[in-house]
Amino acid sequence: MTWDAIVLAGGRGSRLGGVDKATLEIAGETLLARTLRAVAGADRVIVVGDARAPGAIVVQEEPRFAGPAAAIGAGLGKVRAPYVLVVACDQPFLGDVVETLVGAAADDGVVAIDQDGRRQYLMSVLDTAALRAAIAAQPTLTDLSVRALLAPLTLVEIAVPAGAALDIDTWHDRDKALEQGGHDG
Repeated sequence: MTWDAIVLAGGRGSRLGGVDKATLEIAGETLLARTLRAVAGADRVIVVGDARAPGAIVVQEEPRFAGPAAAIGAGLGKVRAPYVLVVACDQPFLGDVVETLVGAAADDGVVAIDQDGRRQYLMSVLDTAALRAAIAAQPTLTDLSVRALLAPLTLVEIAVPAGAALDIDTWHDRDKALEQGGHDG
């Protein structure tokens, strides 16, 4: 199956005091570099918000910081494959589950489920046409939640290992990732 990847890398990092998440390091590698390595099997990689993404197509949502749904919409304009992996750059162990998610993609798509049974919408493989239709049905993507954007889609839930769903939103999350993935580089 051919697939593209949209990597969201343009948030404010508010809960990190404004630190750019993409530049945080786990085991000597930035979160953005880890994410780009995890999605290397994609036909096309579209990074939304971070111009330091070698080998990727870089776009920006309008207006800037309009939220993850708006970022997905901006990235989708560059997607050509029938399925698209949608992820954030703050998931240091994404590489552990990409193959599983892509391999399970069918119909409207799949979404990762964490150890607490919560859907991780920014760890999904979606049918490109279904995602385009979901976006077209919205009056605006600005400040829309990804949950609301994807609500019309029928997604198969795929349980992922506890550590794979870790995303870094706070310094505590970063400390957990360092414990799980090695020392700070």
